[in-house]
Amino acid sequence: MYDAPQVSRIALVILLAFLEGKEAPVKKNRPLNRLANEKSPYLKQHETNPVDWYPWGKEAFAKAKKENKPIFLSIGYSSCHWCHVMEHESFDDEEVAAYLNKHFVSIKLDREERPDIDAVYMKALTEVLGRQGGWPLSIWMTPEGKPFVGGTYYPKTQFLDLLERIHMAWADDEVRAKVLADGDNIVKHLQERYTPEAAEEFSPQLLELARHAAERHSDRVHGGFGEEPKFPNPSAVELMLRYHLRHDDKEALVVAELALTKMALGGIHDHVGGGFHRYSVTRDWLVPHFEKMLYDNGQLLELYAWAYAITGKSIYRETALDIGRWVQREMTGPEGGFYSAQDADDPGGPEHEGGFYIWSPDEVKALLPKEQAEAVLARFDITEKGNWDHRPGKSILQVRPQAPDADVGAALDTMYAAREKRPKPMTDTKVLAGWNGLMITGFCASWQMLGEKSHLESAVRAGEFVREHMWKDGRLKRRWAEGEAAHDAVLDDYAWTVRAWLDLYESTFDESWLRDAIALQAKADELFFDGAAGGYFYTAKDGEALIARGKDAFDHARPSGNGVMAQNLMRLMHLTGNLAYRERAQRTVAAFGGTAGRALFYYGALFNAVDYAADDTREIFVADGEGFDALVTAVWRSPRRNRVIAKVTPALTKLAPPAEGKVAVDGKAAAYVCRNFTCKAPTTDPAQLR
Repeated sequence: MYDAPQVSRIALVILLAFLEGKEAPVKKNRPLNRLANEKSPYLKQHETNPVDWYPWGKEAFAKAKKENKPIFLSIGYSSCHWCHVMEHESFDDEEVAAYLNKHFVSIKLDREERPDIDAVYMKALTEVLGRQGGWPLSIWMTPEGKPFVGGTYYPKTQFLDLLERIHMAWADDEVRAKVLADGDNIVKHLQERYTPEAAEEFSPQLLELARHAAERHSDRVHGGFGEEPKFPNPSAVELMLRYHLRHDDKEALVVAELALTKMALGGIHDHVGGGFHRYSVTRDWLVPHFEKMLYDNGQLLELYAWAYAITGKSIYRETALDIGRWVQREMTGPEGGFYSAQDADDPGGPEHEGGFYIWSPDEVKALLPKEQAEAVLARFDITEKGNWDHRPGKSILQVRPQAPDADVGAALDTMYAAREKRPKPMTDTKVLAGWNGLMITGFCASWQMLGEKSHLESAVRAGEFVREHMWKDGRLKRRWAEGEAAHDAVLDDYAWTVRAWLDLYESTFDESWLRDAIALQAKADELFFDGAAGGYFYTAKDGEALIARGKDAFDHARPSGNGVMAQNLMRLMHLTGNLAYRERAQRTVAAFGGTAGRALFYYGALFNAVDYAADDTREIFVADGEGFDALVTAVWRSPRRNRVIAKVTPALTKLAPPAEGKVAVDGKAAAYVCRNFTCKAPTTDPAQLR
C-alpha cells in the first residue's frame, strides 16, 4: 500500500491545497495557439490563452524529453466551473503563461474525449498521492508521463508559487533524482491499485448486504445518499427498486422514492427548462452545481419512468417527460445525436454561475398575469429575500412543501421563452457514443413504460447517428464533433452502446439492432476482456500505452462499464441461448467480488447485474398475429425488468434459436414465457401475460 507520506519531502512541500477563487480578468485579443485545430469545445476555449498549450500527443512528450522539462498536464471539460475559474485567473494571465512557457511543457486535455488518460491520473492523485480529486485536474509529471505532484484548482498566487517550487526542484540534479524516483514509485503502486481482488464466485448474500449499505447511506430527511455535495446516485436508486421488486421490500422502495421525489421537487431540477443539474451543493437539493450533463439525465429518465411503472405516481411520469422535453429541445443535434453538456457558468465569466436560472418576484410579476404570477411565486419559493445566499433577492426554483397544486404549465412556458433571451450558458455540442447510449436507454424506457412515442423516435435517431457516424470498420469511436469521429472508444462506450442497441431492439423489434449489438459485444470481448482473470479492462488491448492499464467496477457518476457489460452478457444469453455469454458474465462479476465486498455502496451497477442474473429472469417470445401490440404493451408496462422480449420472425430465429417454433395460436398473437428456455403454454391474453 502506498500513500502520500512516502513521497519525497520535496514533493510533499510543493503539494498545496486548493483555495478560493478570485474575480476573473477580461480576456485580451491574442493569436491562436496549437489548440485552435482541435475539435473539442473545451480545448477550443483555451485557444487564445498565452500558455503555449500542446494537445496530448507525441510532440509534447518529445519536446519535454529534448529540453529536459517537466510536463504540466491540465485536465478538464467544457462545462466545468472551476476549470473556467482557473483559466481566467492563471491560464489567461501573461505572468503565469510566461513562467509555464519557459520552464514547462504544458498539455491541455479534455477528459470527456480521453477518459482513459483522465482515469489514470485521477487514480494516481486520489489513491496513491492521497489527495482529494476533482477538476480541473492538475498533474506535474516527468517527460515519460510519470506523475510526481498533483492537485486540482489553484488560485493564481498559489499556482505561481507551486510552479516556482517545482522548477527549483527540477533544476537541482540531486532533488530531481528524488522526484524521478517518486514518479517510478507512484507508477508502481498505481499499477497495483488497478488489480481488483477477485472471488471464486460472487456470493448472493452480497446483494442483500449492498441493499443494506445503500439504506445506511440514505438521507431519511432530504432523500438521496450521503451529505453534501449530494449526487443523484442512479445506480443506488436502481438497486433499491430492484430489491423491492424481487423481495417486496417496502423499506427499499421508501428509500428510492424519497430520493426521486426530493430531487424532482428540489432546485437540482430545472423546473422552467427541464432536466437536472449535475449535483446539489446543499443537502436539501436546493442549490445545484448548475452544469447539466447528458449522462445524468439519461439515467434519471429511465429511473423516473420505472418509478412510475412501479407506483403509478404522476410526479414521476411528469418528471420523466420533463427530462425528455429538455433533451429534445436543447440537446439534440440536427442529425439526431445528443449533445454532451450545458455549462455551469453564464457568459461573462465564472462569477455569473447560476444567473441564467434564478428569479426575483419582480421579474415574475412583470412577465405573468397576476393570478399566474402569484401561483408561481407560492409554488416555487420565489421571495423578496431570496433563498440563495450567493444572490440575495434571487431564488432558485424549488417546490415548496405543501405548495398549492396549481396548474403552472402555461406560466412556466412563458418563463422559459423569456429566459431564452438571457445570456445563455454554452452547450457542448460534441457527441459521445457512450453518453448517447445512456440517453437512448432512458428514452426507450420512457417509450416502453410511459408510451411516449416521441421518445422512441429520438432514441432511434440517436442510435442511427452513432451507428452511421461513430461505428467505423467494426470499432466504436468515442467522440464526434464538426463532422469528425475520433478517439477509440473505451469500455464504457461499448457497454452503454451495446445496452442501448439491445433496448432499441426490444422497443422496435428491428433485428438489425440485435445483430449489431451482438457484433459490438464480440468486438468488446476481443478488445477489452481479460481472458486470464476475468472482467474487462478500461482500454483496448491495442490502445495507446499509458502508465497503467486497469480494470474497475466502481460506479462514479455513471454505471461502471464492467457492471453494465455483465448485464448485457446475461441479456444476450437469454435472447440467443448462447451460454458462453453467461459464463463470461459470471467471470466478470467474480473478478470484482472481493473488492466490491469491501465497498458495497459504490458498486451498484455490478450488483444490479447480479440481480438481473438471478434465476427468475424470463425470456418472452411473442409470435405475431392479431393482438400483438396489446401483448407487447403488457410486457413493456410491467415494472419487472428482469426479462427479455423478442418478436418471433424468420430473421430473429437466425440470431436467437430459442425463438424457433414459437407460433401464433389460431391467428392470434401468442406470448411464450420461458425460464431458462423452459416455456409455459402460450397465452393470447394480455391480462394472463401480466
